Amino acid sequence: MRRSVASLIIVVLLIPALSFAIERVGTTMFQVLKMNVGVRGIGMGNAFVAGSQDAASIYWNPAGLGLMTRPELLLTHINMPAEVNYDIIGAAYPFAGIGTFGVSLAALHMDDMIVRTAEMPQGTGELFTASDLLLQVSYARQLSTLFSFGVSAKYIQEKLYSYTASGIAFDAGLHYQTGFRGMKMAMVIANFGPDQAFDGEYADWRTVSGQASGEPEVLEMDKHLLPMTFRVGVFGDLETLTGLSMGEGIRGNLGLQFEHPSDVAERVNLGTEFWFQNMIAIRGGYNFNYDTETFTAGLGFMQDVAGYGIKFDYAYAGLGDLTDTSSLMNSPHRFSLGIQF
Repeated sequence: MRRSVASLIIVVLLIPALSFAIERVGTTMFQVLKMNVGVRGIGMGNAFVAGSQDAASIYWNPAGLGLMTRPELLLTHINMPAEVNYDIIGAAYPFAGIGTFGVSLAALHMDDMIVRTAEMPQGTGELFTASDLLLQVSYARQLSTLFSFGVSAKYIQEKLYSYTASGIAFDAGLHYQTGFRGMKMAMVIANFGPDQAFDGEYADWRTVSGQASGEPEVLEMDKHLLPMTFRVGVFGDLETLTGLSMGEGIRGNLGLQFEHPSDVAERVNLGTEFWFQNMIAIRGGYNFNYDTETFTAGLGFMQDVAGYGIKFDYAYAGLGDLTDTSSLMNSPHRFSLGIQF
């Protein structure tokens, strides 16, 4: 019975992935949904859809929540270009015999900007801002010692000047212990849901010549697709995979991931990490076929303190020409603090 359920879930996940085989650059809404959040995975080149099994699974693959054994609180901060900041708080709690529930609240924000027009290029005296708010609820359950599945529901609100867009999206994923050299395999279909649009109207100045009044036609905002993405990947312990000894007190992991977005070309992610005394980690990875992101690097620290599991992760993800070099703190740094109870 459980095998039949697993097979059905795999088919359901694969069907949407077959529906977007054409690039549609610049045609999707809610770009915040495309931003990776889990800092450990970012340090490994984003090759983490099969590696996450803590609170960060809310973002990578909800099925990973089903493997959790301890409740966890996760705080994350991400620096973006142009002094844009992304702050996230998430938590997950496993209930024996029921499954694991997760919740996350994220805010992408920036400072106010000056309103400029063709007539007043130095500014009108007005200010405006842009922001995104993302609320996510997840559930996962381990169906057997080998297989787990998970789902997420998201509410997104995006504001730009006086316009607002809001909508819902869903994720569904699975995680499978293959039994081959300890390798884990996972897949997720992320950000599927109905088309969305900003509220309000806009003046289409392209229609002026066709209007007897000489005024532009006023139209409602167009609807756009969500940035749906299909990911499949593998993850495993280096010693078990290769049969080579890493040395006493040293262990490593390797991740490989294939990503098929609905609006850009396919991508490949590759990453590795090495743990020393199960306390300090160094990480590295590479993003293939990305417009700006290429190499990544990261550090990690993990230690039990007074019965609490403390995890600190840092990652640097190069953004090419978009990297802000004006100061050290404006560079694309990612930080997270996890507390296990």
